[in-house]
Amino acid sequence: MFVNTDLQAATWRGSVLVMAPRGYPPPTVVLNDGTAPSLPFTSVLLDTYKMTVFYRIDIDVLLDVHREKKVEYRVNNTGPTYQFFVPAQTTPWRFCFWSCNGWSLSVSAEDKQKLGGDNVVWDDLLQKHNTVPFHVQVCGGDQLYADKVWQSDIWKPWLSIKDKIARRDAPFTAEMAAFADDFYFTHYVKCFFMSKFGDSMTTIPISTIIDDHDVWDGIGSYPDYLQNSRVFVQLKEYAFKYWKLYQAHTNQTLARQHGYFGSRGYGWLKNFGPYTAALGPDTRYERSLHQIIDPHTYDMIFERLNGLSPSVRHLVIFLGVPIVYPRLTYIEKTLSGMKSIGLTKLSFIAKQKSLVNIWGEPELSDDMNDHWTSSVHMDERKVFILRLQEFARMRNIRVTFVAGDVHCCGAGRFASSNPALPPERDYRFMPQIISSAIMNIPPPNMVIRAVHSSAKTYELDRFTDEKMYRLFEIDVNGRSPPNNNTKMLARRNFSSYVEDLENHSMIVNIHVQNENNQGTKAYPVTISALAPSNNIV
Repeated sequence: MFVNTDLQAATWRGSVLVMAPRGYPPPTVVLNDGTAPSLPFTSVLLDTYKMTVFYRIDIDVLLDVHREKKVEYRVNNTGPTYQFFVPAQTTPWRFCFWSCNGWSLSVSAEDKQKLGGDNVVWDDLLQKHNTVPFHVQVCGGDQLYADKVWQSDIWKPWLSIKDKIARRDAPFTAEMAAFADDFYFTHYVKCFFMSKFGDSMTTIPISTIIDDHDVWDGIGSYPDYLQNSRVFVQLKEYAFKYWKLYQAHTNQTLARQHGYFGSRGYGWLKNFGPYTAALGPDTRYERSLHQIIDPHTYDMIFERLNGLSPSVRHLVIFLGVPIVYPRLTYIEKTLSGMKSIGLTKLSFIAKQKSLVNIWGEPELSDDMNDHWTSSVHMDERKVFILRLQEFARMRNIRVTFVAGDVHCCGAGRFASSNPALPPERDYRFMPQIISSAIMNIPPPNMVIRAVHSSAKTYELDRFTDEKMYRLFEIDVNGRSPPNNNTKMLARRNFSSYVEDLENHSMIVNIHVQNENNQGTKAYPVTISALAPSNNIV
């Protein structure tokens, strides 16, 4: 994992997660950066599961002034030699972003085969890394799909409780706890150690944010009686326990010491070198129907942002769900109407799995409530954007959003309503890249059409508007995209980012899977830095 850059000490800091059998000596890691092998870096015990022990080993690499380094490392100075790459103090950082590394439960084997299976986009990402290495891979949520947790018979007695208050107050039993511990440990082993993602983590250091499927589908966006039920609350703790271990290399006791912050959640702020800062808020742990991030956590975010180095030119904010996105209010209203007239309680509706989930709630309701552009979150979203505008204005830092979740790709932006103001002088200009999914199936064309038809220019306030770009005038096959949906492309993808140190712009490419399931086609976006003379009202 990439932990941070110590700008004062010119040192790259990372960590290695090692799982070892109980009873073995604590592991060590030895590095070789081309000068001389390091002394062994020692481990800290994080947790245990039956006969398995989790260790974190913190590692440091001194950054050369001009030369990028290939760093080799070995566990216990035996076995395989792995490698990763760190930039120099004076060379650009390169990182990639992806999300949704798994399949929804509804995806058939035939549909998976049509898309070329699990690894078409992974193979392309790793091939590009082998040619020009990435220094970090930002995992944008849904690193695995834990929705299968609800398929066990152990939940049937709880789900059969009809009264909502009784279901809320029913106990989380010892049997449920044992099942949860077994499920998340085993599910991570299968998804992380038997996949191209697992291969990638040995050579491209990770920084991860969490989204719903890392816990289970829609977590945080259900009605209060479910969110506050003893079963939901305590099952969520098991999901976060293993997210912290596998994806954050930490535990409940050490998380704050390891740099994670939040009123209750686990966000992070890191320096991708001297010019780019990366913010990964936790938009799941504190989420409810009425908030995405706790107000105290927002204050923590801006306190940390105000402490960034004066050298920073770009702040990239990684979010599970896009913050610039078409409104889907008509779907929200339909689902709200179903609930208000009790339609979900009718037996013929309840039997339609596409309409009602296992808790008796409208199936799409949690998906709608997940969105920053949902009516219940619009005020919170606006306050967040306005605070970021003031931060950008005061610090002359370009703010960019990168998000996944929606199984298609695209780009959009907030910007000043004044069309004569170029992005270079507009602190309100905040672009957004949408990159999703690296594995999961794209949405049907009819869904993209519905989203595309809603993708107009919206007004955030009287000074700021927002819209999606027409980035996909030409599809990967050289033709116009289906139904001329030029703003959102329903194909698997990942994105890459590199600093241009001459003009401090950020060069972005969205790499979209080709129609023949071989490789990707790149769609470029350039994000300009914010000029020092941006004091335009």
